[in-house]
Amino acid sequence: MDRHFDAHYPRLVATARRVLGDRALAEEAAADAWQRLSGSPVADRPDGEVAAWLHVVTIRVALNRLRRERRHRARLVTHGPVSLPEPAVDPGEAVVVEDERARVRDVLARLPERQAAALLLRHAGHSYAEIATALGVAEGSVGVLLARGERGFQRLWTDDTDTRD
Repeated sequence: MDRHFDAHYPRLVATARRVLGDRALAEEAAADAWQRLSGSPVADRPDGEVAAWLHVVTIRVALNRLRRERRHRARLVTHGPVSLPEPAVDPGEAVVVEDERARVRDVLARLPERQAAALLLRHAGHSYAEIATALGVAEGSVGVLLARGERGFQRLWTDDTDTRD
């Protein structure tokens, strides 16, 4: 069990951070996935299968958190103002960067889970074979998932941009 932790935890955190944008939240998501491995029959499988399972669970935990936060923000907007964070060194640039990150996370949360997971894994540098193992699909299906994910992301991003103007 410890060898899995040492081998996979840093990559799990990096993957979750791409989804959540915050290291502490990413560590929580990775720890949650790690905790779910304990007592799971997956823990006795070959290392590659354990790694794939951990990555998928980490992505699902992170995406669920994003969805939960989106619903929470919607309730706050409906029922009262949201307090703003402390300004950064360059407030204008920080707002633009954080707004774009939030938009990316929102679009990812609206994609079908497997498409979002495929995009995140590919962006994290995983090969098609690794993505296929992680998602439990044939390696030949990874390209299709990525293409659909990219088209869906682009469509949602463009629709979101159109509604902002």
